[in-house]
Amino acid sequence: MRKKLPPSPRKIDVALSYAASTFVSPLSDSAGFLFRLAQIRAFDEFHRSFAGLGVTPTSFAVFALIAANPGIRPGVIADELRVKSSNVAALVNALVDKKLVVRRQDTVELRANRLYPTKAGAKAHQEMFKVHLLTDIHLLSALDEKERTRLIVLLQKLLQR
Repeated sequence: MRKKLPPSPRKIDVALSYAASTFVSPLSDSAGFLFRLAQIRAFDEFHRSFAGLGVTPTSFAVFALIAANPGIRPGVIADELRVKSSNVAALVNALVDKKLVVRRQDTVELRANRLYPTKAGAKAHQEMFKVHLLTDIHLLSALDEKERTRLIVLLQKLLQR
């Protein structure tokens, strides 16, 4: 009985090449699936750009909304980001602990709080927003300016309430 030899590297390369060229995804035209893959890519870009800053996409979004809308209520943030109020509260607590945001009692509805960036928070947000803009540029670098604009318009249209 002859001992069977392992396949040669050339045969393995040919087999892998054939397998890659015949691979078919039934989801390659699925908008939902492509959105999910795009989201993963966007998060990968975000984490690469924000490495070491202790920021997540959601915590950055919360911080950005507070910086852009001083006096915003936590419930408005939760509605805008479509996340639970308790999650926003935890993220706001972290921003308050880092002295980037302060809570002030709403003068009309005394049980409610309004959120404001501190001076240090405003400065930190400016730096983070620069990183955010560069991350977006890198993420969309395969598109020309007209395509980037069109993509943003189409996404905004899909997300209209």
